[in-house]
Amino acid sequence: MKGSNAMKTLLVLSLLFMSFVVEAKKMSFEDAKAYLEDESKAVFEPGEPPGQTSQDLAFLRFVAGDWKRALTLLEYHAPDRRQRSLIVVAAECMPARDYVRFLNGVCDLIESKKLKEIPGWSFGLGSFLKESFLEYNYDQPEVAALIDRIEAIYKIYEPEKWGNYFSAIKSGDAKKDHVRMLTSCSDPMPESYKDNSKEVYIALEKEHKKLLAEESKKAKGKVKPEPTPRGKKIVRMVDEDGSVRITEVDAPPEDAPVGDKPTPWKLPLLIGTLIASAGVVAWWCFKKKQAK
Repeated sequence: MKGSNAMKTLLVLSLLFMSFVVEAKKMSFEDAKAYLEDESKAVFEPGEPPGQTSQDLAFLRFVAGDWKRALTLLEYHAPDRRQRSLIVVAAECMPARDYVRFLNGVCDLIESKKLKEIPGWSFGLGSFLKESFLEYNYDQPEVAALIDRIEAIYKIYEPEKWGNYFSAIKSGDAKKDHVRMLTSCSDPMPESYKDNSKEVYIALEKEHKKLLAEESKKAKGKVKPEPTPRGKKIVRMVDEDGSVRITEVDAPPEDAPVGDKPTPWKLPLLIGTLIASAGVVAWWCFKKKQAK
């Protein structure tokens, strides 16, 4: 019984330690600034952020976890469109009400001229996780007021692009069209502002922790690599950001030269040959001395 309790205690302590390690890898404000400065990080068409490493997911968590902090990052530490796009798209991981607060904050920055242009990809239009969000929630008073603000901004900065886009949203026609299309495809409806679900952020958090755990196991060599086709070999590589990945590279063909490394049977043969040669030389020297 005591051994069982000890094992349970050890298991709990291990889980707590793993949780501490994972939480310790959450991105700090300085880390987020450094992430934005990395020119390899950019939003891809049709508005999807990079999401291949734990660092990418950590940035999404950083932005989505605090809308006020995300606005500070946008105002003071994102001088170009690439950087602002990363923040605006990552904000789509926020719960619905935080997302509306964030967009209102962006409108404040634009209207006060603290931002000189529309901040990059899909500002308010939801190309990543909030697609059709405005259309679906147009009849909620807070969202309706936000739609008016976004429409006014787009009409100033991009007057030739939008036509009847916003009037279709405000009339409810856009919602009917989206609901009809999503229903016919058996796709889920957009997020409800009224419900304010945190499901998206919770899923992001779980995915990030899972990826961190996988990378930790790979770094410690505890993950057995999957079998690879003949002609391939597996190598462990460390990327510039410190993350570890296992990948496949071409192996040399079976008939390729393998260098001078002796095979197990060659070494004894070589030693035996040397001993025999030494014996022959010694015998020859002995006979020569006797002949004198």
